[in-house]
Amino acid sequence: MDRTHIDPILEPKVERDPLVREMARAPGSTWGWVMGYGVLLLVAALIVLLNPLVAGVATGLLLGIMLVVYGVAAIAAGWTSLSSRARWVEILLGTLALLAGIFAIADPVAGALSLVMAIGLWLLVSGGFQIAFALRARHDKGWRLLLGVLDVVLGLVLLFSGPLTGLAFLAIIVAISLTVRAVFLIILAQALRKS
Repeated sequence: MDRTHIDPILEPKVERDPLVREMARAPGSTWGWVMGYGVLLLVAALIVLLNPLVAGVATGLLLGIMLVVYGVAAIAAGWTSLSSRARWVEILLGTLALLAGIFAIADPVAGALSLVMAIGLWLLVSGGFQIAFALRARHDKGWRLLLGVLDVVLGLVLLFSGPLTGLAFLAIIVAISLTVRAVFLIILAQALRKS
C-alpha cells in the first residue's frame, strides 16, 4: 500500500504528508515561521472572543476601506484603454464598491451587521467549494473536508440568525476558524521541526 497518500486524519503521522516533506527540503528553517503564524492566529482568535463588537466594527471598517480602494481602482481602470471591452461594467462596479465602502466607513455598526449576512453567504459558498475540492483532493483530504463542513455550518448559522445574534456569532465563527487553522499550522510546524 502506498503510504504517501494516506489522509492525515486517518494516519496521524503528519511528517508523511508530501507538503511537509517538500517544506523540509526548502533551504533554511521554515518551521519557526509556520509556528509563529499559528500562534499569531491563536492570539487573534482570543482578541476576537474577548471583544466581539469591536472585532465586528473593525471588520466593517476594514471592509469599507478595501471597498473604497477597490472602487477607486476599478473606476480608474474603467477610464483607461486597458478595459475597452468592459469599460462601463468596470466603472459601474467601481462606483457601487466606492459607495458601499463609504457607507461602511460612515456607519461601521451597520456595516458590520450587513457584513454578517455577506460573510454567511460567503462561508456557505466557500465551504461548498472546499468540500467539493476535498472530495477530489489526494492530500490533506481530512483537513480540507473539516474546514469545508465547518464553513458551511457556520455560514448557515449566520444566514438564519438575527443581526445582533449574527454579530456575536460572527466573532465566534472567526475565532473558531482562526483556531482550527492555527492548530493545523502548529501541528504542521512540529512535523517540519522533526523532519
